[in-house]
Amino acid sequence: MYDVQESINAQKKYCEEHQAPHFAPNNGRCWSCNQNIYEPGRYVWKGKSDGRESLGITVEKAASELVTGCPHCNRTYCD
Repeated sequence: MYDVQESINAQKKYCEEHQAPHFAPNNGRCWSCNQNIYEPGRYVWKGKSDGRESLGITVEKAASELVTGCPHCNRTYCD
């Protein structure tokens, strides 16, 4: 299930509970490709969409894994 606000809250809670750093953008919008990581989007390579759909990060995934990068452009948030 996709829900931006629920995913943001779930990732914040995951980080707090696991004492992990919070790498994901606070509003969910990737600063590299400008797509929301918590919604489906388009794959982007070197600033251009290649037309293929990419999956975003679901509420379930945000609640169970540390988000370290963008699922659309593969930009890492941990460097």
